[in-house]
This record gives sequence, structure tokens and C-alpha cells, in this order.
Amino acid sequence: MAKTRIVLHAGHGKTGTSAIQSALAISADELLKNGIRYPIDPNERHRAASFEITSGNWKHNPTTSLNEQCLQLAASNTAGHTIVLSSESLFWHLTDFVNQKEQWNEAVEIHVILAVRELEEMLSSEYQQRVKRHGESKPFEQFLRRRNFISSHHKKAAEVLTELSQHNIPVTLINYSAHKKTISKRVFEAMGCSDLYPNQTMGDLVINRSLSQKELQMLMMINALYYDQFPWISARLSDALAKNLPNTETQRSRISPQSLKKLYEKNDSYLQIINSHLSEEEPLTVQQTLKQDRQTNNPAKQLEKIRQEEEQSIQLISQTLLEALRDDPTQRLCNETVDTLIKTSQADDTPAHVEVELLEIAKINRPQGQRLGQLLERAQIKKQQS
Repeated sequence: MAKTRIVLHAGHGKTGTSAIQSALAISADELLKNGIRYPIDPNERHRAASFEITSGNWKHNPTTSLNEQCLQLAASNTAGHTIVLSSESLFWHLTDFVNQKEQWNEAVEIHVILAVRELEEMLSSEYQQRVKRHGESKPFEQFLRRRNFISSHHKKAAEVLTELSQHNIPVTLINYSAHKKTISKRVFEAMGCSDLYPNQTMGDLVINRSLSQKELQMLMMINALYYDQFPWISARLSDALAKNLPNTETQRSRISPQSLKKLYEKNDSYLQIINSHLSEEEPLTVQQTLKQDRQTNNPAKQLEKIRQEEEQSIQLISQTLLEALRDDPTQRLCNETVDTLIKTSQADDTPAHVEVELLEIAKINRPQGQRLGQLLERAQIKKQQS
């Protein structure tokens, strides 16, 4: 009996998996016509094809191992299709799966597709996810210290690649940082079906982008002020930013030279292993190749673009925050939070429209405040004049 070929796209996280899974969902019918099956629930497929953030077509089942699931897929694959499974969760189960090779090797032929990312970039993205989804309000360097400056994704990737090599399992390893705009196409190439990639539908679409420095600062402040009372607030704001301003330029989280050096020292052995499996032309940065002078001179046009994007982000965050709190008038902010909103609104660098919106939120929560009413009235006049 012929083996069933199963392609495992295992992420890892923050390497364009949402876009890849959208492309797979959009192309599912065409893929099937060409002997490649992407088994997915119809509702999940519709969401992914609509460019919503999904988790792919594989979910961990505590009662059925990946090994058993692959054997079940092979047993039911009477048409002889190649089967594609895509999920960031696969990444964390690959080592156990590979070590059970003798149990599935006669029925299944495995090809792993894995993407990795620059160290600092990856941890910055992981940190931003904490800000966007889990109420993180502490600085990036505190986030790194809590993890002893170790990147769990790079550590695991080094382990996975070593196991795959020792068990002679083919893997396509992609440097996501070098192929951000074409990562979905690269995955289709690795599957052997680049001609089926939905180029026209995907275009240059960006799904679930990272934050700019200004957006990150504002969300951290909002998390500190609101998250305990409104645990959904950062997700609501970050989703609005990703949906309405998808092409805003993002930046890495700030880090001191001392912490940067420590970060690369701690992860050097993992990076070296990963690079031994990557193309020589596209290695990840390691301690020896890290440029000490990381300052960049942004041209005037670029600085103006960043300034305009910051204004758009501030306006969208303020508008979304105001709408979100108005939607839930039963939840009132504490006096300390209202005082902080008023103080922030009166800062010298606060734009007039932001001052109005912050004071409007404060007024919702302190409707009898006479001084607050006067500040709001004055801010509204200033906004009209600006």
C-alpha cells in the first residue's frame, strides 16, 4: 500500500501563519482538484478565506496524538491525496511526533514546512502580542528579563530541526524575516503547487500586523488604566488598528545595548543550529554578525510618513476607545483612572482632537464634574480653531 504524503506546516508563531492559512482556505477547491487536500471545517474555512485570524485546520486533541491522527488520515485517504495540515500548535508537538516515527513510518511520508524569524524581531512581536491580547503594560526589557532573555521559539526550533535531521525527515526551512511579503507563496512552492497560489485574491494583504512605537506606547498606557476593568479593551483596539490601518509601518520594541548583547549571548547556540539548516545566503543574525551601531537616519519624507501614521493611529485608538466605553455605560472607571485621563489630556504634546476624546471619556465617568466640563468645553473650542 502506498504511503500517504502529509505536509505539516508548523508555523511557528508570528511568521505569517494567518496569511498562509487564508491562502490555503481560498485555494482549497483548486488544491483538491490537483490532488492536495486541505481538510477544514466549512465555518473555519469561510473565516480564513475572509482574512479573519484563525488557528488553521489542526487542533491539539489530548486524547488523540498527532501520530494517531496522521494514521487515521492515511487510513481514510482512499483517493491518494497529499494532505496538508497547518497550525502554529504543530510546532510544539513535532519532537514527540518525530520520536514516534517507527509507529507511522510505514503508512505516512512526512514533509515539514517551518518558518523562523530574526531573534529580536520575534521577541518584539511576541511581546506585542502580550500587549494586544493579554493586557501587558510593562516595558519590553522586563518582558525579556522574566524569560531570562531566552527565546522559547528559537530554542524549540533548534531542537525540532535537530530531531528532524536525525530521523531523516525532509524539512523546508524559511527565513520569514527575509520573505515577509512572500511567505505564503514560499509555502505553496514548498508544497510543490506554486501555480495554485491565489495571487489575485491575496495581493499584498497584511493580516494581524505588529504595532508602531506610538501605538505600542498608547496600548500599554491603556492596559495600565483599563485592563483590570475591561479585559477586552486591548484586543478591541489592536484589532481596529490592524483592520483599518493595515499598512502602518511597524517598528521593533526598544532595547538597551546591554540587554541586546545579553539577548544574543543567551540564544547564540540555538541560532547557530538554526543557521546550519538555513540557506547560507539567508542566515539569521547571530552574536558575531550583530551590528553594534543600530542607529538609523530616517530621511525627512520617512519621518513625515511616520508622523502622519501616528496621527491616524492616535485618532483611531481614541475613537475606538470612546465607542467601546460608551457601549458599556454600566462600567465606570475609578476616580484615579479619570484623574489620569484628565492629566494626560492636558499634556503639551496631546493633539486637540485627542484631548477632546480623552475628556469625553472622563466626562462619561464623572458627569457632575464642573471643572471637567469647563476643560471639555475649552478643548472643543480649541479643536474647532485648530
